[in-house]
Amino acid sequence: MTIAILIVVFAVLVLLGIPIAFSMGLSSIAAILFQGNIPFNVLVHRTVMGVDSFVLLAIPLFIFAGTLMEEGGLSARLIHFAQTLLGRFRGGLPMGVVVGTMLESGVSGSTVADVSAMATMTLKPLERAGYPKPYSLSVIGASAAFAILIPPCILMVIVAAIANVSVVALFAAGLLPSVLMGALVLGLIHIQARMYNMPRDKAYSGREILRGLKDAALALGIPVVIFGGIRLGIATVTEMAAITVVYALIVGGLVYRNLTWLKLRRALVQTAIATGIITMLMGLAMIFGYLLATQGIPMAVAGWMKEANIPPWGVLVISALIFVFIGSILEGAPAALIFVPILMPLVRALEIDVVHWLTIVVLASGIGLFLPPTGIAVLMACSIGGVKMEEMFKPMLPFLGVLFLGMTILIFFPWITTVVPQMLDLPY
Repeated sequence: MTIAILIVVFAVLVLLGIPIAFSMGLSSIAAILFQGNIPFNVLVHRTVMGVDSFVLLAIPLFIFAGTLMEEGGLSARLIHFAQTLLGRFRGGLPMGVVVGTMLESGVSGSTVADVSAMATMTLKPLERAGYPKPYSLSVIGASAAFAILIPPCILMVIVAAIANVSVVALFAAGLLPSVLMGALVLGLIHIQARMYNMPRDKAYSGREILRGLKDAALALGIPVVIFGGIRLGIATVTEMAAITVVYALIVGGLVYRNLTWLKLRRALVQTAIATGIITMLMGLAMIFGYLLATQGIPMAVAGWMKEANIPPWGVLVISALIFVFIGSILEGAPAALIFVPILMPLVRALEIDVVHWLTIVVLASGIGLFLPPTGIAVLMACSIGGVKMEEMFKPMLPFLGVLFLGMTILIFFPWITTVVPQMLDLPY
């Protein structure tokens, strides 16, 4: 009965439009009051435990670094560089958006930030080139959906902390899958460009491409700084996040001279808001997860799947579908905070590679953000573009098909996610 009250109250509050964090907290309080034998100070204790981790300090630092880079003009330079590479091809402008989103994702660390930034910067150029808004927004949304795999990724930090695995190994695991997904999306655009005779953008000369590379080189160096510093033992993930902040301040403020005191203040405010939301979510989700665990839900789910003789690939498929569906309703972080602890015992019991599984979880959550009609990424894209949701369905379907195809390939070929961490000898 306790579980029924927990789930029903949570579902009702979500349907009423209450923020996810408050819905988790209030439903947990209702369940504790009903059960009666759980000390009320568990609320405080579990909330503190949910955020008391040195690794999680990387989250506000990466958010701040990403915001500084956006305000400092690094993102615009990355997008321009992508366009210089692909502009000469038919459909080159949307292809440039895909590559630009992949590069931008490594800067921002946030899917929602990627959609917002890319839609703001590229929607008008795409429209001027003759691309319909729904199609352009579909390209942006699909790119952001899989670019979540590119480090630094806030959701990766969260799920790594929940599962107690190496954040660096998870970052490395996302690199090759993101390239595969990018190739599939670019392939789809290439086919569409030939079918519908899409226009070509400006053909940039070799000198202009080199100039674009030089202009974006400092931004492209961010992953090298992060991975190089960690791999050489110079600093931990959290310390490298702090170094990235300093890097962003120097590049945006002193090199590009785009950062002003007003932009710095705006970046601090945005970071504080985003960090507050994530921290409250993680703290209150800890209580929610604690109640699920005390009622035996994780073991019950694991036991049911074992009795049903579901093979490891079946668990991966079920996990992917759960996170796609729940991620479209609750967003990636709440879905991970609830379901990763529930499914983790089964994943370990079946000896599924945890980093591979978490990579699938992150990708599925990214796709969920893009799933209509409730995915937050597609809702934000529609809002920015002034497009109705029903106009998005037709152009989105091919991209959703490609995203699911890519996720299926990753599920059945786990070496794609594990080869890079193994090559770099990253323990997890």
